[in-house]
Amino acid sequence: MGDPLRARLFGYGVPYRVAVDEAGAVAPRTTDAAGEAERLWHALRQLSGYYEDETDGDWVYSLPFGRCGIQGRPREYIAAHFFDEAYLDVLSMDGAKTQPLVIGEIVSIEPGSVVRFRARPMQDIRVLVTFQTEDRTPLLGHAAPFTLDGEVPDDWRERLVKCHAAFDTAAAQASDGGHRPLLERFLGTMAEKLAGDPEIAAAQEQARREGSYVSTNHHALFGHQRTLLNEAVLDRIRDQDEAVFRFPGMFGAVAPLFSLID
Repeated sequence: MGDPLRARLFGYGVPYRVAVDEAGAVAPRTTDAAGEAERLWHALRQLSGYYEDETDGDWVYSLPFGRCGIQGRPREYIAAHFFDEAYLDVLSMDGAKTQPLVIGEIVSIEPGSVVRFRARPMQDIRVLVTFQTEDRTPLLGHAAPFTLDGEVPDDWRERLVKCHAAFDTAAAQASDGGHRPLLERFLGTMAEKLAGDPEIAAAQEQARREGSYVSTNHHALFGHQRTLLNEAVLDRIRDQDEAVFRFPGMFGAVAPLFSLID
């Protein structure tokens, strides 16, 4: 077996800070790429025990997103840190469920589902999400924000509001199966766009060759990922180097690190 990280999409993220009203509607806090790069830099330094005051205490949310799955792959693995409470909301053909999370626990996101992460941070500390996807097909369109009409706003604020409203609408219909046509349309549209793409096939073949689909040593792989963080990489993230920093992403401000291992 080779090195699974050579085939994986992986990195870190600090989810979007939001206000949540009594009805559960989400409104994004004001920010920009520079501010989010700073937040991500601080959050990554927390892994090494460096803490600076963070005063807002806002809940943080990912975008609701999903992937159709190709031959049942890829799974995505996430772990979160520095929260008082956190949840993974999952919408699948079986229904809707909410999974409480434990700090550092690695959980699996299955293809054929839509998920959202949400958390309340520890006092004066930023929530950090670590993620690994078994292959790099998400870079080729094998992941998308969840909407009911297939239209994703260009503006990240509008996108966040629309996607969470769509998730809540679908989840509210899950008790009697009314969400299934909505999920089928979302996943089916994605599958049609990806069908027969040779780049998708190549990415999956690389994942098989490196043993990414069969590896079960998730803690070791997350540990390997963390060794790629050094002061030079952290500075690049803070400086918004496009190779290691992206905003907006599924998990808010994201540090994709896979380019460091190619």
